[in-house]
Amino acid sequence: MREKLKKEIHNFLRNYEGFFHSESEVQILLANYLMGTRYYDNVFIEYNVSKGLIPNYPWANDKKISIDIVIQQKNNFIPIEVKYKTRKQTFPHKVFGSITNVTLSNQGAKNEGCYSFWKDIKRLEIIKETFKLHHSGILLFITNDHSYLNHPRPSVQYGPFSIHQKRQIKNGVDLNWDTTKKDINPIRAKKFPGFNISNDYKIFWNDLKIKEHKYILI
Repeated sequence: MREKLKKEIHNFLRNYEGFFHSESEVQILLANYLMGTRYYDNVFIEYNVSKGLIPNYPWANDKKISIDIVIQQKNNFIPIEVKYKTRKQTFPHKVFGSITNVTLSNQGAKNEGCYSFWKDIKRLEIIKETFKLHHSGILLFITNDHSYLNHPRPSVQYGPFSIHQKRQIKNGVDLNWDTTKKDINPIRAKKFPGFNISNDYKIFWNDLKIKEHKYILI
């Protein structure tokens, strides 16, 4: 079921025409596409999970746990997390029949973008373990910021959270901020704690039809 779902997400992305305005648009369009396959019993958006159901949840500051998409087929559930990180890029766009331009925002904060990738990976691991799911979750990460594909500079603190091309992570690895150059702010350390990864992962970036856009599906 999981491999079939990944193949369908790849097909959605590779055949998508136009561009994405926002992360929520990716989420809605993907959910709609998956519903259209008529293969799944349910496709949920913003699937709420009470923090009380997950003992020792690492992110104490999170007000709630909300999964972007959850696929159900009979008693099988697969959670999907979606991330879309952008830099400034302008696209032509029709508004009520007239052509105008839409400019994507320059989000920056690559350190937090990389952290959010691995945070979602860990959340998916925790959810699978807590609820005894048959299948691992799926993370879709899209960006037009090619700096994500490159090795980080040696001086940056977010280096352990890098998602550069072909990076491999082995199960049991602890991911945390690099404090060899300077200490991390205690408030920031509480908001973005380190954690242990339970499975093996390899980063591979794929091309989209959208100009300058690439994605990871893992």
